[in-house]
Amino acid sequence: MGEVIRKVNAAGRFVGWYIRFVDADGKRRARATKATSAADARRILIELEAQAGRRRLGVPERPQPIKGVELIDRWLDEYQPRTRDRRRWVIKQRYNLASVLPHITGIVTRTDAIRIVRKLSDNRKANTVRACVGALKSAWKWAVSMGISDCNPWDMRLPPPERKNDYLSREEVARLLAAVDADTQPHRDVLAIAVRLAIYAGLRVCEVYGLRWRSVDFDRNVIVIRHGFRDSPTKSRRERVIPIADQLCEHLASWRQRCPSQDYVCPTFSSTTGKWFAARVRSDIRRFYRKADLPIPSSPWHVLRHTFASHFLMSGGGLLTLQRILGHTSLTHTQIYSHLSDEHVAIEMKRLRL
Repeated sequence: MGEVIRKVNAAGRFVGWYIRFVDADGKRRARATKATSAADARRILIELEAQAGRRRLGVPERPQPIKGVELIDRWLDEYQPRTRDRRRWVIKQRYNLASVLPHITGIVTRTDAIRIVRKLSDNRKANTVRACVGALKSAWKWAVSMGISDCNPWDMRLPPPERKNDYLSREEVARLLAAVDADTQPHRDVLAIAVRLAIYAGLRVCEVYGLRWRSVDFDRNVIVIRHGFRDSPTKSRRERVIPIADQLCEHLASWRQRCPSQDYVCPTFSSTTGKWFAARVRSDIRRFYRKADLPIPSSPWHVLRHTFASHFLMSGGGLLTLQRILGHTSLTHTQIYSHLSDEHVAIEMKRLRL
């Protein structure tokens, strides 16, 4: 049996409570405690003796409950992700978890996790919630593997995010292009060709501003997509060839003669250096939606890509062809554009003959 010792120094002054016990290997050990009373020291002794007994019997240790914020801190400090830039990974995880940290200051149970997810879903977008829960699930999965936690309360199936396939009608496209062409801001011509590349070729905004003239082949009448912003790889990391639409060909050829950059199709002008260079960020085109009296979508640039894909299919194009043009690695991603407008359905119904 162990014992609790009240230790004093040579002058008789109280030093602290010590405990003496027999460890799992049969050796007697003494340990200082930070207990403020004999009763607290006795509880520590009982717990240590219980742990030693479980180890002698081969019973695995049950992880002690740990607060959520403490678990997250240990995960960010100790986990080794498969990335060369661990600092960037930590910054990304802290960004994903910023909204949930105030809710996990205590020990998180399964009930708590469900309540927190519901609360986050009320005032945040579905993709934001999924990123947050994904980080939490990874943190607790690591904690379980390390014996820090005995279960993963975040191991739940979230509903799939709602996909909004907003696109512009032909009349709305004409109004938007008219607003762009009538703009009086500097470098209007750059924005005019950039918007047309998104509408008539389905390019992502990073591909629009990363497009080089050497990738535009007027002899073959095609555009070769190789890069994004500043030579960064495309989303699919694959090269693809897009035929130049008739609505785009004339504007692109005319812009080639007037473009101030011999390298980039949609360059940005630097007022400090007086030179044209590759764009670092996308331009804000919300003012064109306002001038065209159109509702401003949550992703003004990406709606133009949606517009191209939707009208391509409603004009009789095939899904496999659209997949190749958009650069999707899976046909599942392309199928979200297979919605049809009411007018198109009505026209198709008129072809019915029984």
